[in-house]
Amino acid sequence: MVRVTAVIVALLSVAGVSAFAPARSALPSPPAYGARRRARGASSQLSMIDAGLVGSIASAAAVPSVFVGTGSWLLRDDTPGVPESELTGLLEENKPADDGEVDIYRDTLLRYAGYANEVGEAFGPIVPPVVVPASYGVAITYVAADTLDKAKKAYSSGKYTPESITNCAIIEGIDAFIWQIAASVALPGYTIHQIVAITILVLDALDLNDGPLKVLPTAIGLLTIPFIVKPLDELAEVGMDVTLRKLWAPYLESCEVSYEGIE
Repeated sequence: MVRVTAVIVALLSVAGVSAFAPARSALPSPPAYGARRRARGASSQLSMIDAGLVGSIASAAAVPSVFVGTGSWLLRDDTPGVPESELTGLLEENKPADDGEVDIYRDTLLRYAGYANEVGEAFGPIVPPVVVPASYGVAITYVAADTLDKAKKAYSSGKYTPESITNCAIIEGIDAFIWQIAASVALPGYTIHQIVAITILVLDALDLNDGPLKVLPTAIGLLTIPFIVKPLDELAEVGMDVTLRKLWAPYLESCEVSYEGIE
């Protein structure tokens, strides 16, 4: 994403400079000189428009580039690990032995249901306005389902004693809810929205916003989603480790683990 943004900005900058560089020629006659002055005025105005477009693109791409770039960096195997939060460590310690169960909300294609609002944002330019809010409804339903799933598993897994199970299940549910809101709705939603907006800006500037190219912003937005899923998931995970999870970690310390039935 960062490289793509840099290439777009560089190409537009080079195009703007080369297109409006003054040509070298002999001094024209007075009538032609007046015409040339008018041409220079028009050229200067177009240069300002070009510079404004490049600035708008750079501004719109800055934050999404930071999001995706940081998440990708965190996913690198050779990246120094961020210190594990106390809450994450406690959650791992309190887990029973791995039984090979797959988390359908985070490890399968159902994970993409959390990106329904991003799909809605991508289709925003070509669909009725009601579609975008409806897509957010689907995404929030997915978030609520994952939250309830995590809380239910905390209650039914038998890993906590009856005395501590309520507080521990609530903490796990809150953790899942905030993670999903960040990783499924907020971070990717803003990223796709900005990518679509950048594409529209470029097409409008080139007067190519009619005909088949009208669907190009939607196509680019949809094609971007698979590439941002894991980086933004990781960004949300690490972001919570170093912020919110540190706040409620002390409450999880009171959770007592029941080892009955744990192999």
